[in-house]
Amino acid sequence: MKKLLIIALFVLGMCNVSVFGMVQEIILTELYSIMPLDDPGDEGAGKRPDPNLVHAFINGNNLSVGIHTDVPVYMEVIDQKTGEVVAEEEFEDETEISIETAGSYTVQIYSGNTVMSGEFDVE
Repeated sequence: MKKLLIIALFVLGMCNVSVFGMVQEIILTELYSIMPLDDPGDEGAGKRPDPNLVHAFINGNNLSVGIHTDVPVYMEVIDQKTGEVVAEEEFEDETEISIETAGSYTVQIYSGNTVMSGEFDVE
């Protein structure tokens, strides 16, 4: 019984290695947000995405971003060393892009009246 428990824990650990070792969540912070005024004509126009429903992950050189909102989302990836935009995309719900060059990057996500940003490295 003891051997079976050890084997089960070993297999469980092997299954989790790829998740913990390769995929990293990018911590996103809200940089800028405009709250709409209480004008009935503005209803729905200034919807903000729920920050808890925005996720970004880096897996090797693949960047994945998912966001649940009713408005179009624009994303750009900026090289921290040069300040150059290396990738940009407009999407709905989720997207995945590859970053070819190793380095440190910033991802900025624009949705509605909100801008979120996070930093990550590609090796």
